[in-house]
Amino acid sequence: MKRIAVTWLVVTVGLVAAGAPDGVVASLELRWLSCAAFSPDGRYVAVGTNYAVVLYETEHWRETTRLSFPDANVFSLAFSPDGTWLAVGAMNEVRIWSVTSWDLVFTLRGSWGMVSAVRFAPGDALFVGTADGALGLWELGGEASLWRKAPHTVPVREIVFSPDGALMATAGIDRAVLWDTATWEEAASFADKAWDVAFTPDGYFLVVGSGKVLRLRDTAVGFLYGELWGHDSCAVTVAVSPDGTLLASGSLDETARLWDPEAGVCVAVLEGHGAVLAEVAFSPDGSLLLTASDNGVVWVWDVAFLVSGP
Repeated sequence: MKRIAVTWLVVTVGLVAAGAPDGVVASLELRWLSCAAFSPDGRYVAVGTNYAVVLYETEHWRETTRLSFPDANVFSLAFSPDGTWLAVGAMNEVRIWSVTSWDLVFTLRGSWGMVSAVRFAPGDALFVGTADGALGLWELGGEASLWRKAPHTVPVREIVFSPDGALMATAGIDRAVLWDTATWEEAASFADKAWDVAFTPDGYFLVVGSGKVLRLRDTAVGFLYGELWGHDSCAVTVAVSPDGTLLASGSLDETARLWDPEAGVCVAVLEGHGAVLAEVAFSPDGSLLLTASDNGVVWVWDVAFLVSGP
């Protein structure tokens, strides 16, 4: 198992920071961040931070656009699957921008408090998860939710769809829920703590960040297929590579880990963020891994280096 550490850090946006670990190909710094995501075409990385979303183009890792939230911090964001829209959740509202023009095109408002998760549903609709554990489905531009339930007793931390769209999964620290998208009824529920969830590309498994362990659950019957142990504290963010051969996790223990799920082993421990990991994400082609901590540090890693070394 490769262990990659750094003891000090000076970050320069768009360049590899002096003192950054081997394998980092780009490094960014903000004052604070809550979430980050690659666009579906890999052209942008969007980062949610204080009163704004910052967009970086990934060719040169330069800031290209800043979307302002003058009255609130950003807590969640998601690109639409076709890359047309970017939805951003803050306090009591979700704003949706056109990715081609960066014009604000829709605003959804409610008495939600913190909008803790957003995700585009098939068609022109958006799921909104809130701090009170509620989940609502909104048509873009609509005045009222099409569907609303309260499946969690704590903030909704994640909403994801299976690759074929037949299932949706939601995560809260109370449990993980699988939903049948044909009926929008619960198909299964797992009582594990669920800090984050992600589907494998074939849709057969749901990865659940549950305390110090990552659990792989069969999506057909809920069978516990495997467990990955190694973090010293809760794994709060998880991601699966586009080809399904690697998992990534980020933890309260201030490390990210790269896993081979088939072998059940940790491939690399990524240290040096010096803060809780808020997000891990693979680029659409699987060549890069983004790790982001809530102190505002974002590192982008060469996955091939992490797997095989220089």
